[in-house]
Amino acid sequence: MSERQLRGGNWSVQQLERLRQLLPRRGVAATALLLRRTPEAVQRKALQILRVPPRRGAWTDSDDARLRESWGALALSLLAPMLGRPQAEVRRRAEELRRRLRSGPWTRAERQALKDLYGTRTDDDLEVALQRPRAEIAAQARLLCLAKDKRFAAQAAAGEGGAPPPVPRQRMPRWSHAETERLRALYADRDNLAVARELGRTVASIANKANQLGLRKSPSVLAAIGRLNIRVRYDGDAAAAGGAAASV
Repeated sequence: MSERQLRGGNWSVQQLERLRQLLPRRGVAATALLLRRTPEAVQRKALQILRVPPRRGAWTDSDDARLRESWGALALSLLAPMLGRPQAEVRRRAEELRRRLRSGPWTRAERQALKDLYGTRTDDDLEVALQRPRAEIAAQARLLCLAKDKRFAAQAAAGEGGAPPPVPRQRMPRWSHAETERLRALYADRDNLAVARELGRTVASIANKANQLGLRKSPSVLAAIGRLNIRVRYDGDAAAAGGAAASV
């Protein structure tokens, strides 16, 4: 990010809203890149607007959800003030959640969360975020043709900024002419997961190559994806409401 591209000065209402939306899942560095601010500016503003008063007593379902969403994306020095808890208590709670892993069929909302988080979290952190055993997370990631984000893997391998332990990097072979033509034939009328399975590549690889080639989905596929996204949001809201009701 060059100095000319960076924003400075006051934050607009729209930027503050994007900060609230992006930071818990994306972390400081990625949020700074998307908002064209420095990581230091993002961290300072986050502490100003997202810090909550100190909390005591039992953790609520809402507290746990916020912890799980940000675990592995934010440093404890930022996450703890956002939860209103001491760092040591946040760490203990994360380990408690890790001991409550569940198994069984995955819901749509869980699969969507895995898609959202897998590329930029270690499998160790994903156990807390998803409360699923690492073996199940890895199996589901293979089924969904997911891979770690290249930038995340490079930073982890270099140990930059207190990054987590190195994660395996999945190297994709160069695209052959035949593969590229097959992608052109399939892309418009199939979702990326189906195309990835057909070509033996990751979903990210399919999306990146399609973007390079200027390929677009057909209106019918876009409509189907939109309907699925609505169902995922509905499932997630229903699950949250059910958890809250059970805790009353």
